[in-house]
Amino acid sequence: MYRNSPARVAEDTPDTPPAPSRAAMSRPTMPRMRVSVPTMALLLLNLGSCTEPNPYLGICGNGVHEPSFEEECDDGAGNGDAAACSMTCRIATCGDGIAQPDLDEDCDLGDQNSNNGSCTLDCKFALCGDDFVQPGEVCDDGNANRWPADGQPGCSIYCAPLPYCGDGDVQPDLGEECDDANDIDDDACTSDCKATTCGDGEVQGSEECDDGNDVDTDGCTNACTFAVCGDGIVLGGTEECDDGNDVNSDDCLNVCFLASCGDGVLHEGVEECDDGNLIDDDGCNSACMRDRTVFVSDIDYEAPMGGLDGADDLCKTQAAIHDLPDPGRYKAWLSDSTGSPSTRFVTRTARYVSTVGATVADNWDDLTDGELTSPIMHTADGELIDNVLVWTATTPAGESIGDDLDCADWTMGTEDLFTIYGGTSAVDSWWTQLPAQSDCYDLGHLMCFED
Repeated sequence: MYRNSPARVAEDTPDTPPAPSRAAMSRPTMPRMRVSVPTMALLLLNLGSCTEPNPYLGICGNGVHEPSFEEECDDGAGNGDAAACSMTCRIATCGDGIAQPDLDEDCDLGDQNSNNGSCTLDCKFALCGDDFVQPGEVCDDGNANRWPADGQPGCSIYCAPLPYCGDGDVQPDLGEECDDANDIDDDACTSDCKATTCGDGEVQGSEECDDGNDVDTDGCTNACTFAVCGDGIVLGGTEECDDGNDVNSDDCLNVCFLASCGDGVLHEGVEECDDGNLIDDDGCNSACMRDRTVFVSDIDYEAPMGGLDGADDLCKTQAAIHDLPDPGRYKAWLSDSTGSPSTRFVTRTARYVSTVGATVADNWDDLTDGELTSPIMHTADGELIDNVLVWTATTPAGESIGDDLDCADWTMGTEDLFTIYGGTSAVDSWWTQLPAQSDCYDLGHLMCFED
């Protein structure tokens, strides 16, 4: 190496220039050059390699890539945290903890990088649409994210699940009427999120049937229930009626057939009896009218009986004393100016029988045709009373005799008043109208009819 020496200065004459040295006289003068730091470092390395060890060897930042010193790079003054070569002579990479914009890094958290975190493994900020589910996101299908919702499962561009039929939330905008989060078609909500409706042809929910029509009288009603007797709907070809109740004594039986005489069920308000057949002489006739009991009183009464009502009361008393059913239904076969059997009795189709079961007449018309089947000569307890007179003042047709032959409307019993008797032994017209008049002073029995 060369060492510079200070110029010698003339001691005697300051204006005299110094004599040149031998070296100066023997080489030409060279201009001075400016050398860059990297070049200088390289010169030093070269000089040192020729003479003595270079003190700059192995120093990161000397601008020389020295793999033997475990350097990955060395850009000298270009080294830096944001440069391609770091201050520690390491090549900048994603994951080194230093964000390198030159390397197109958005971030770098080192070993904290995560595809599920705020900085991904490729040093990109977490974004909806990057195909990774990160904090604040429920889903992320990357490029498959879509909007608007189309009713199918998927992930929206907002990284939230797309609404779809089956997610359990009703989406009216998607045409959903319901959403029970399943794909079962036979419950209350179909797999296409439509509320089950009776008549859609699918048996669903609480439906028993669904024939897809609006015919209410076939096997499946419009309420999607099986047609049954008692549902209030008449099933065509099977039911005659259906009143929707379990009352068996009205117009429609509990088997959904119209009530009729002979069906064995008493039709209240219409039938008096129903013995399940149409036989006329068995106590309940073919019109379901029960027999009417007829008897003659076992007591003979004076004419003043208190009018027709008074006479009726005498019959009721007789029936009650002898324990006949419904004693209040009995009336006297008696006429006056106020009424007669033809106006006071119900003209029934029922049979009239004695207390011993003998047929007196088959019905009202038979009773009033002028001839009985058998005479009325048995009392309420079945005792036979033959050949007694009965107060009547009534024609065989059940009408009033008239002509004031009624003992002053059955209020007086004097010899100057007259009436007409009937006889208990007769079956012809004499049973109610004997040919001769009698005065009202006498006594007479009563014929009592169950009305």
